[in-house]
Amino acid sequence: MRLLLELKALNSIDKKQLSNYLIQGFIYNILKNTEYSWLHNWKKEKYFNFTLIPKKDIIENKRYYLIISSPDKRFIEVLHNKIKDLDIITIGLAQFQLRKTKKFDPKLRFPWVTITPIVLREGKIVILKGDKYYKVFVKRLEELKKYNLIKKKEPILEEPIEISLNQIKDGWKIIDVKDRYYDFRNKSFSAFSNWLRDLKEQSLRKYNNFCGKNFYFEEAIFEGFTFYKTVSIRIRINRGEAVYIGTLWKELNVYRKLDKEEREFYKFLYDCGLGSLNSMGFGFVNTKKNSAR
Repeated sequence: MRLLLELKALNSIDKKQLSNYLIQGFIYNILKNTEYSWLHNWKKEKYFNFTLIPKKDIIENKRYYLIISSPDKRFIEVLHNKIKDLDIITIGLAQFQLRKTKKFDPKLRFPWVTITPIVLREGKIVILKGDKYYKVFVKRLEELKKYNLIKKKEPILEEPIEISLNQIKDGWKIIDVKDRYYDFRNKSFSAFSNWLRDLKEQSLRKYNNFCGKNFYFEEAIFEGFTFYKTVSIRIRINRGEAVYIGTLWKELNVYRKLDKEEREFYKFLYDCGLGSLNSMGFGFVNTKKNSAR
């Protein structure tokens, strides 16, 4: 289900000053003193998404549209009830007049187009300290359990040397762990195959956790693709900054006939978003215009 806010800008600011982090903060502020007030501090998956259209500088008197989406219909209803009677909406330095609100529940249709990048973790980069500094890629941190390693956060004083798992020595220190995201720049077809596999696995996990099910299907999550580009996104968080790598797609399609459970699965993804960090505004999809399905 989705909530559309039609907004009229009351001032002009650079689009970089209206970050996803600030829009997320606006949503959390609206949810204060509601049954969803706990969501801000929840450390696990959050099942909502958003996008601001158009993604340009905010110009006074121009119209903008904030769309908030979630598979949790009650979540959308609570937001709508709190927002609908507002006159002025403030998000960071931006001020808007609320012109109109609309709840709607789009029908499931294909193909899809990404409005915001799909961010998907490929694995972890682990920085190790032995006689020198080293870095190793692992899909999951559990792969390091067979080694006797010490966890101790330390500054990295020189460029780490890239090594494989079998080169790790017992007694080394794990001094840092960073997420690595899928990046199709200068990558082979195998990177796309792994991305597609991991996207399906992550999507099924999200859906099953949300619904309390154990749903699975054999087919690929998407059967038709038109890739657009890989993008690097800088997000201001508190007083710091985070950089994420994501992919944009002109088309993501499913050709096969879907049964009832599969349709519910894809509708969940449509409402929640694809990939990771949906509650930060990543992985937002729409039905491609002029679609016959």
